[in-house]
Amino acid sequence: MADAEPKSDLATRSLIGALLATAAIGVLWLGGAVLWALLTVVACIALIEWAGLVRAHRARLGIGLLVLLAGMSYALPMLWGTDRSTLALLLIAAMAMAMFPKAALTAVGVGYIGSAAIAILFLRGQPLGFALALWTLALVWATDIGAYFAGRAIGGPKLAPAISPNKTWAGLIGGMIAAGIAGAVIAKLGHLSTRTLWIAPLLAVVAQIGDLVESGMKRRVGVKDSGKILPGHGGLLDRIDGMLPVAIVVAALVANGSL
Repeated sequence: MADAEPKSDLATRSLIGALLATAAIGVLWLGGAVLWALLTVVACIALIEWAGLVRAHRARLGIGLLVLLAGMSYALPMLWGTDRSTLALLLIAAMAMAMFPKAALTAVGVGYIGSAAIAILFLRGQPLGFALALWTLALVWATDIGAYFAGRAIGGPKLAPAISPNKTWAGLIGGMIAAGIAGAVIAKLGHLSTRTLWIAPLLAVVAQIGDLVESGMKRRVGVKDSGKILPGHGGLLDRIDGMLPVAIVVAALVANGSL
């Protein structure tokens, strides 16, 4: 994010962000096929933007979308739902796709984005699924907000100047604090495990890593945003870059009984 962002841009970003968060919470509450449909659409758009960042040929993107849709179809609640076999099928298909010439980077996107979508479905399907999935999303949102305002207010040493010149260590710490607070509130209200209290700040670091990964991809091809679908925000992938690894990590912790 720029250090001196015009107020009009900040207002647009805030409004769009609030609308997106409200819609996400509403669909998360409904769960089931509605959540699956939204995640499938979001995953497909994110993959299209990913393909643009890796300069994938349209044919490779087409194959990638087919693989992603096939993987998500198995996760449909009325079919298999979400378990290890669902994820395994998606990843096996992605690895098979990676064997095609010049398709490896697109295949990585299929596996990465698809795994995150399945992870959110998996979390929502748990006994305290709404609270758990909301906790996952909210701590990433809090990380972004905390990092933005702490970075602007404090500044200081850069976190990764070669990848994202505007990110600072102060921003990272601010994001961790904000994630810890937001995570604690939702964990308390949602009766989640006390382990979430110390895991939330660590997941803020994971979210920042996801952000930096996408920033590195954009810098490699010389673009500011992954797309233009969201006014004031850029691409959809720009909004979920931190969410992708966090959803995967949280789902893995829950699946293994660590959370």
